Amino acid sequence: MNSKPSSSASPQNRRQFLKAGAALGMGVLASNAATVRAATNKNSKLRIFQIGVNGIGNMQRKGLKGHPMVEFAGFCDVDETAYVKVDTDEYKSGWRVTDYREAFADRLDEFDAVIVDTPDFHHCPMMVTALKHGKHVYGQKPLVHQLDELRIIREAIAERPDLYTQMGNQRACTTGRMQAVEILKSNQLGRPVEAHIWTGGMKHGTYFTDPWSDMPAAQPVPDTIDWDLWHGALTDKLPYSEDIHPRRWRSYWETGGGMLADWGCHVIDVLYFAYDLPHPEAVQTSTPKAPGVCHSGYNQSTITYPGGDNFVNDKFVLHFNDSAIKPSFASLGLPTPGITGTATMIVCEEGTMILEPGGNFEIYRKGKLVENEPLPEVGPRDHWKDWADCCLGTEKPLWTPFDIGSRITEPALLATKATRYPDKELLWDGKNYRFSNSEEANNTILSRTYREGFAPPAMS
Repeated sequence: MNSKPSSSASPQNRRQFLKAGAALGMGVLASNAATVRAATNKNSKLRIFQIGVNGIGNMQRKGLKGHPMVEFAGFCDVDETAYVKVDTDEYKSGWRVTDYREAFADRLDEFDAVIVDTPDFHHCPMMVTALKHGKHVYGQKPLVHQLDELRIIREAIAERPDLYTQMGNQRACTTGRMQAVEILKSNQLGRPVEAHIWTGGMKHGTYFTDPWSDMPAAQPVPDTIDWDLWHGALTDKLPYSEDIHPRRWRSYWETGGGMLADWGCHVIDVLYFAYDLPHPEAVQTSTPKAPGVCHSGYNQSTITYPGGDNFVNDKFVLHFNDSAIKPSFASLGLPTPGITGTATMIVCEEGTMILEPGGNFEIYRKGKLVENEPLPEVGPRDHWKDWADCCLGTEKPLWTPFDIGSRITEPALLATKATRYPDKELLWDGKNYRFSNSEEANNTILSRTYREGFAPPAMS
């Protein structure tokens, strides 16, 4: 399936790159390539290398479809069957690799930007590799898989302020969600008091398996997949199973984030856009039983932020639950809302908003549904094409560059990782990316050991 490499790099240099995860000798090349792109991208096409082509990867290509200055130069997937929707006249000229590192070793001058549409545990190594080598990056949510990877990704983007990044929370650009942000940001409902978020629960289906599941029984590895490469940074091998690949990896501790992390960036983001929240100060997650190899269910997390003048109280508290665990609406002076599924509820001094991921929302004042709340005008945004235009040299506002994307990911990961310590309040030092009251938590839920050759590379 691999195309023949076009680079003149020696086999020895290439082997060193693949072993180390990033070639130290390519730093100058990456810098020069970035300088050339900065001078030419206004007149040349944005050439994209996509890592992970199926599932959500199909959505990214569809989102960029029709942009006259975008072309997909190459693709990477460890599973040949993933290419079913790439095998078209539109993309047939793109080269293919099975190991993403080969593109950075052999084809660095053939692409300008990278889209990462892989399982969560791959995100940080792949995205940092792209940033190191001067590539604009579109990365899926949650932005990273480990709490310490928040530090790694933030340090990487600080080193490359010339590059454009975008996290894949495409729902943020719907008219309703943009209007919701403006209503909250302008304090149209008064200052915020607290927030409540609830998602659905994990259950065996297309994307998840049941909470607390055991590791599935091994099935024969199909000839179409490189199962070793699928593991990327993982040091322990998992059995091949359709309950892991291609989608249910979301359920497992080592590979995904369960329901809280999977949905967190889609439902927490509005709070950051509206209130520019700082680092959380503490997290406490209650769950009937700590997770094992699989994530837990019926999780109820309390995430505490500093409050102050822009908030009603000295602390701003986010209650973040899965398994459709909702607050008592009566205790908040509200009737049962019409919105019944996953939602974000922001309680303010003068009213309450309940917002769906897709942008539909309800507003309550004095305990009654408001039918004629004034709605702000918002301009059109295109989540994918705006990012591409920025990469091409035309500045447009982006909802979720990695700076704020990493901040939105932070509470989602904190809620998820804290399930390992049910009912224990963990104090979070966001500036130093550590828990200040638990060395045990620092040693167990902060970071991972990366397999040789697959760690996020050093930026310098």
